[in-house]
Amino acid sequence: MLTNKEIMKQMEIGNIQIDNLLNGALDKPNSCMVSLSDELYTFDYSIVDTKDSSLYMREVLTDKIDKLKRTIIPKNGMLLEPRKVYLARTNESIKTNGYIPVLNGRTSLSLLGVSIELTSGYTQDNIDGPFLLSIICTKPTIIYPNIEIGNLTFFPSLDEKSADIGMLSGEEIKRRMQTGDIIITPQDNIVINPNSVNLSLNKTIGYYTEPYLDLKEDNPVEYFTLDEDGAILYPDKIYLARSNEWTETDNLVPMMSGRSSLGRLGYHVHCSAGMGSIGYKGYWHMGVRPTIPIRVYENMKCCQIYYFTVEGEIANTYEGSMQNVGVELGSQMHKILRK
Repeated sequence: MLTNKEIMKQMEIGNIQIDNLLNGALDKPNSCMVSLSDELYTFDYSIVDTKDSSLYMREVLTDKIDKLKRTIIPKNGMLLEPRKVYLARTNESIKTNGYIPVLNGRTSLSLLGVSIELTSGYTQDNIDGPFLLSIICTKPTIIYPNIEIGNLTFFPSLDEKSADIGMLSGEEIKRRMQTGDIIITPQDNIVINPNSVNLSLNKTIGYYTEPYLDLKEDNPVEYFTLDEDGAILYPDKIYLARSNEWTETDNLVPMMSGRSSLGRLGYHVHCSAGMGSIGYKGYWHMGVRPTIPIRVYENMKCCQIYYFTVEGEIANTYEGSMQNVGVELGSQMHKILRK
């Protein structure tokens, strides 16, 4: 994964082009912030036909509406509804040569139950245009135009030059834990997999109490504690949780994903915002969204983290809103937008 300094270098060369770049978009150590346009598109009927998927995407790109409904997000915000899929695009237009752009959502949004997904998964090299997005919320949520919606990262297309750039194996993670390059503490409940580390669930769980959420507000949270019988989590709620383990690394990109064994049971964490940053220090915070009622337990293996090497000089490390956050579980989005 490219450092921000390497992204800037490739922009100067012309291998990466980003139009309409935000001020400060490249302040993070290994990503570029991109923003939401002021237009949202929804399906104007109850059944979506997969046969027409390319037509829907073309309408969003060209703004020539036939099967979709187009809405302008007002400056004072728009209420997103659960069980709806909103299509959108970034204000930024991206063009690459030799690099694969990958877009992740933001932790501050995911902790509010808002998932930002690429409509086509990982994007290929030689992209030329804006990113197409889908936005899904767990609870009714007020969203605003032109907000910073996601983190754009870049991976070299695989060749001999970049063969040493990639994801660490489990054995390499072990080695770097021994040298202090990766810090995970405590280690009582972790499991090191072939290329990742399973982390465990802390006993404190939070949930939002208001009937709707607002990205600009400090939405109130109530907490409960898991006992030996665990607790049942229910659909249509967004639960806030964290790992027992505190992690640190200064020259790798840590990333988090859910566990497939739990995903198959309908237990989802950070559906779109698992990417960390070089220099991240803290617990791993999760916006948990159950698809069906599910019982969870303290110390269960709840997520996995893995590590990418970087290409380019590391000019700065992460100092964002989630750095060194302790027991607080709620989203920091309100602080970011007010700033």
